[in-house]
Amino acid sequence: MTNLNQLKNNLSVIIFDFDETLYYSPNALKCYIKFILKAILDLSNYNKKQALAIMKEHGFTQKGENRVSFGANCEKFGISRNKWEEYKKEHFFEIDYENAQIVNNDLLRKLSSKKTLIIVSNEIYENILYKAKKLGINLSFFSNIYAPKKEDKRGIDKKTVYTNILKEYDLSPSSVMVIGDRYKVDIKPFEEIGGQGIQISNTKEIENIISDLL
Repeated sequence: MTNLNQLKNNLSVIIFDFDETLYYSPNALKCYIKFILKAILDLSNYNKKQALAIMKEHGFTQKGENRVSFGANCEKFGISRNKWEEYKKEHFFEIDYENAQIVNNDLLRKLSSKKTLIIVSNEIYENILYKAKKLGINLSFFSNIYAPKKEDKRGIDKKTVYTNILKEYDLSPSSVMVIGDRYKVDIKPFEEIGGQGIQISNTKEIENIISDLL
């Protein structure tokens, strides 16, 4: 468990996940399941009944930690990693933008005046720009966005990216914090290199964290 009071005195950089972190959509899971189902039907030999069965087997009808990373396990769905990476460049799941909640931009602005803010995401970089514009998330408060671009052949490994950020900014893990909605994907890779993070489930929790840091 991260002790925010102890961490914030030395904190200089905060790393945010993007999807379901800087915004929260109540029906995001439904949209994501629909997207994954379409991907399986497009890229594999499974029919709809078979695809739904294998999705259920691997936890793709559940939220959070019970849902494995599709990219890391796409072979289990009869899809090669290369096919999946190519598919992601032109397809991504969209949410109900009108009813989504975003982290308060004014709070992000105030935080960015005190700390360096960075986004590290497995979402395609161009899709982050598209979603942020539609949602109204001001990305100018973030000094950098580490995410795979459409021309990249592979996604990113968050542990590697976190390690590179520490080197690039000449920081120790104790001066950096990660915030994300999934422990295994967002937080654990940073813990493995000596850092700490906070798992959140909605944007209000991030706003409370920011308020505590200001």
